[in-house]
Amino acid sequence: MSSKPVLSERQRSTLEELVGYIGGFGMPPTRAELGHCLGVSAQTADFHLRALERKGFVRCGRRARELELCDPARALVASEFVAAEQTINQLGGSARVPIVGRVAAGTPITAIENIEDSLPIPAGTGADFALRVRGDSMIEAGILDGDLVLVQQCDDAAKGDIVVALIGDGEEIEATVKRYLPGRGRVVLRPANATMEDIVISSDQSFMLAGRVVGVLRLF
Repeated sequence: MSSKPVLSERQRSTLEELVGYIGGFGMPPTRAELGHCLGVSAQTADFHLRALERKGFVRCGRRARELELCDPARALVASEFVAAEQTINQLGGSARVPIVGRVAAGTPITAIENIEDSLPIPAGTGADFALRVRGDSMIEAGILDGDLVLVQQCDDAAKGDIVVALIGDGEEIEATVKRYLPGRGRVVLRPANATMEDIVISSDQSFMLAGRVVGVLRLF
């Protein structure tokens, strides 16, 4: 009996980015686009893709976007959501919220607002949508790279709340998870990582809140 291939943490992150990108844009990313999502070079992104191909999760072609998810990749993604739903149902009652894109815990990345999937969560959480975190700027608040944050949509929050903040205009909007510290003439978005610096938003910069984080879901 052959054993199932085991993915490293980076290979799993690469697979998650592929699934999210294809769900959001309707086509696979180029190596450069995938590298940007992962925070690595195009060559490193290709290295991880080739590792996934050897393990039977993807098929890579010669053209820039010639990439296909194989059945094991689809099954792995589906099984994670089934496991989450079973756990939640055991806790008594569930609801579903859309996963609407990516958000960076660290340096902000361009927000992708397309709905990628839906997620089962406990009823009564108050969450309106979920976002997958990328980066480690909120690790001291227990929010890790790859976690799904549950977000209650709102345009205001209390000082010290952890929020999803949107910075910029139009196609230049960027999203990030940070602790919200409003003040006179500015807003400070503070990471929960002692090695990282605050993001300071002045009154002349475009800024709004997408919502307040009300929970975190981690799939193992």
